[in-house]
Amino acid sequence: MKAKIMFSVFLLMFSIFGPGEIAAGTEGTNNNFFGTGAGASITSGTNESFFGGNAGNATSSGSHNTFMGYNTGTLNTIGYSNTFLGMNAGYSNTEGYENTFVGRAAGFNNIGSFNSFLGYKAGYSNTTGQFNNFIGQEAGLNNTTGNINNFFGSWSGRSNTTGIGNTFIGDYAGFSNVAEDDNTIVGARADIDGTNDNVTNATAIGYRAYVSQANSLVLGSIKNVNGMAVSVNVGIGTSAPVRQLHVVGDQAVFRMDRPYDTAAFMLVRTDAGGTPLKTFVVGANASGSNSGSFVINDLGTAVSGAGTRRMTIDNNGIATFTNSVYALSFVPTSSLVYKTNIKTYENALETVKKLRGVSFNWKDSGKASVGLIAEEVDKVIPEVVAHNEKDATGVNYDSLVGVLVEAVKEQQTELDILREQKRINEEQQKIIAAHSEEIAELKRLLILSRSVSKAD
Repeated sequence: MKAKIMFSVFLLMFSIFGPGEIAAGTEGTNNNFFGTGAGASITSGTNESFFGGNAGNATSSGSHNTFMGYNTGTLNTIGYSNTFLGMNAGYSNTEGYENTFVGRAAGFNNIGSFNSFLGYKAGYSNTTGQFNNFIGQEAGLNNTTGNINNFFGSWSGRSNTTGIGNTFIGDYAGFSNVAEDDNTIVGARADIDGTNDNVTNATAIGYRAYVSQANSLVLGSIKNVNGMAVSVNVGIGTSAPVRQLHVVGDQAVFRMDRPYDTAAFMLVRTDAGGTPLKTFVVGANASGSNSGSFVINDLGTAVSGAGTRRMTIDNNGIATFTNSVYALSFVPTSSLVYKTNIKTYENALETVKKLRGVSFNWKDSGKASVGLIAEEVDKVIPEVVAHNEKDATGVNYDSLVGVLVEAVKEQQTELDILREQKRINEEQQKIIAAHSEEIAELKRLLILSRSVSKAD
């Protein structure tokens, strides 16, 4: 039975490694060679296992190598601790060490060290590249001197030659990367702009996701880019996002921390080609703890810079707009619920007489307008004047209504008094006129009486 098993093993090895002499080389210390030309050049090498025609053919003093397959590690001379499995695997390796190549022609041109290639022609062109891990058919096929790369998936990183520190996961992932460094591509056919060697530290995640700018992260595919007909919606807290970014959850809040003014959202309206048509920045400024403002700046067509302030809401809740504000109505809070120490405004008419209405032009826009001067009003009715830290800045015209109402009432009282006085004067004039008529009649009668007496 044992003889049959040994014979079967012999036939299996013969079918795998081809005809030829068993142990073509001299088996030194702990060496095992099987196949024509296997280990043929060994001198001082130890702990070698070469199985297949020409496996480890040129190895002289290398050690701890395992080559299995026709022409595996054929040109290896002093390389050590290598494992090559598959026809032509590690064929050109001469001095490289601690490599593992599995698959036909995997690591064929390698002379580097610390590489792991698994798959047909994986790492085929690698020469001095080190610390690379390529798994999949033709993964890292053209890599020559690139180091510290990880390509997982058929044809992943296939075009990379000298790029360093890249991680590509998925069939055809990072296919176009040539010399770019430190990029991460995850997803079948996800890719990078390989025409620009400046694309570094870039990440694309998702099927056919594509990144073309350094220091950038792209989530999902983009319509009409890299062969995609639609754009991906990204969901956080939801399995069915309905927008390009959809956040769901009891903590669904966007937070942005920035140690400079303005910590902001930038809202850009573009044309179909992506050219900015109008840009607004919505954000927060601060001068200290709990001392800041909410702002909206207009950047025109730019996508950077300070822009022009359009609105400010200060820490105290005061909102400032730099131009007209239109609405169907403005309703200031005025309920008794919010007020105390209520009393009628006195001497309102005299107060109003001290105010000066003016016409003017705004400095920023040149627009003509009419109104009051805050500094002048501040000397008369400071309660209706807004201030910054030191100066009067605006007038609450709504609050002036109360003063004007009382002024009108006081003026009406004066008019009522004048009317009453006029009425009294008119009555007195009537009485005087009546008395005058009576006196005139008495005079007439008196004259008549005298005339009669003389006639008698």
